Amino acid sequence: MANQNVSAPSALSGLWGECLAEFLGTMVLLLFGDGCVATFALFTNLGANNAATPFANEWIVITVGWGMAVMLGIYVAGAVSGAHINPAVTLAFAVRGKFPWNKVVPYWIAQVLGAFIAALFLYFVYQGALVHQLGVMHLNIGQIAQPVTSNGLGWVFYTYPKAFVGTFGAFCDEFLGTALLVGLIFAIVDVRNQPVQANLNPMIIGFLVLAIGLSFGLNTGYAINPARDFGPRLWIAIVSGGASIAADNFYFWIPIVAPLVGGIVGALVYDFTIAKVLIARGALPSGTAEVRGEAVREEPAGGGED
Repeated sequence: MANQNVSAPSALSGLWGECLAEFLGTMVLLLFGDGCVATFALFTNLGANNAATPFANEWIVITVGWGMAVMLGIYVAGAVSGAHINPAVTLAFAVRGKFPWNKVVPYWIAQVLGAFIAALFLYFVYQGALVHQLGVMHLNIGQIAQPVTSNGLGWVFYTYPKAFVGTFGAFCDEFLGTALLVGLIFAIVDVRNQPVQANLNPMIIGFLVLAIGLSFGLNTGYAINPARDFGPRLWIAIVSGGASIAADNFYFWIPIVAPLVGGIVGALVYDFTIAKVLIARGALPSGTAEVRGEAVREEPAGGGED
């Protein structure tokens, strides 16, 4: 028998490749998401005689920007890792038994690192604007994590609660927003439940994030993603000597714990309601949709594989 050379599979074909996709998908999410926050925060008075910049400081900039950021992040990573790009989504998949537990922590690390690197890039891209805006408020760049009431700009990178929103209210806002996010993601990607065709899931999930921002965003800035808040907060902690961790009475734990718990609840609510009904009815995949990885895509004409 002739000798056959069988090359060893690349490390990128397994968990390393999935983590790389999560890293890049989350980095794209934060680059566009926090990038739109920078536009909102740093370029509000560039008109004649220091007049407000048209449209730049409207809340719709934040909500539409984050919705598009989520969509683009999912398109980057979807075919490789399922594009969780959110530790709450990863944990919810694992709790449902749809994702291996031994991959949860590596995914989390990749997601937080992607958010951290994105914040680092944005910090240097917008450093001139940050220094300018802080200087107007008689602060220096090392004081970026000062409370919003003291004109700090850490909120360009991470979230914070409004002064009149207490700890319980902030926790509930992040909990409910993430429960809706995760539960509706599972509804959207379930091939038995009128799935989106033609690989439009990322766009629909982007609209979902837009809706959450419009409905629940102003209390806390709707992190609804521990990596989205904690990764940038870590970078600003380096810049500010740890001030971002202590900011707003050590608020940092709420955008971590509340989304993780809310995501689990949202997943379980879907599993024990709509999913149970679909199973009881013997529902089959709708139309020509099929599942590959975590993405729902339309089957090619003729029923063959790509």
